Amino acid sequence: MLGPFIRVGIAGLLVLAAVALGLAAPAAGEGPAALLLGMEAAYARVEGYTALFVRQEVVGGVPRPREEALLKWRRPGLMYLRWTAGPPVGREILYVPGRNDDLMLVREPGLLRRFATVVMAPDSPRVLQESRHPVTDIGIGRLIDLVLSDARRAAQAGELTVRDHGLARGPGGLERRLEVVFPRGRERGYAGHRLVLTLAADSGLPVRAIVHDRDDGVVAEYAYRDLKLDAELTKWLAETGDPRVVLRAVPGRPGRRGARPAGAPQRGGARGLPRGDELPPG
Repeated sequence: MLGPFIRVGIAGLLVLAAVALGLAAPAAGEGPAALLLGMEAAYARVEGYTALFVRQEVVGGVPRPREEALLKWRRPGLMYLRWTAGPPVGREILYVPGRNDDLMLVREPGLLRRFATVVMAPDSPRVLQESRHPVTDIGIGRLIDLVLSDARRAAQAGELTVRDHGLARGPGGLERRLEVVFPRGRERGYAGHRLVLTLAADSGLPVRAIVHDRDDGVVAEYAYRDLKLDAELTKWLAETGDPRVVLRAVPGRPGRRGARPAGAPQRGGARGLPRGDELPPG
């Protein structure tokens, strides 16, 4: 007599467990394409974050070594990077949009180079020798922009395919993997033929992207690990004006004695670009 009730109870428990674990199918209206477009709304709530930025690319047909960099980012695009692995290990970049003629400050490692700060365009030829994208394309928001730009164009042309491969445990918790497929034809102008995108289940933000070319070879992989949203980035990152002033404000570091022409090294006593925890409050 109790058999049917026991079976119903077990079935109910299984359903509840699936929901609790986030393993249930997407709700109505949240198909693969909706999940892809949802990245934009999820990112609109983010003011800043820190992450370990990881990239490995093919540039000019040549595979580049894997790189890792500490990334601190805050709206409207203030960015600090410090490489911790790969050929540019020790490199530091500070970029403040709208300041310093939209140029970035670069400090290279090395006994002599660390005493000079170079002013450089984010899309300079030197940058594009080492990467497929300018420095300003680094960041979760820019990744979303690039993906959705191609996706919307392909959807309007009726040639977009988005597949949901479901949820699985990843390095940062539950993650959903989406596969975005574009036409192979080079004349279409898409960044690649196939994109494998990993979204964090709790935030809906992309934390990994693998780009395949028209021959389905991997040409780029990007990841944002140890992502901390709206992390405390200190006042220098939220409110700084001219980044040269920021350099001069680092305690115990002599100030610069005058501006240098754009593209020329700025020499002074600073030992490195400022990190968020190195500047005094206020």
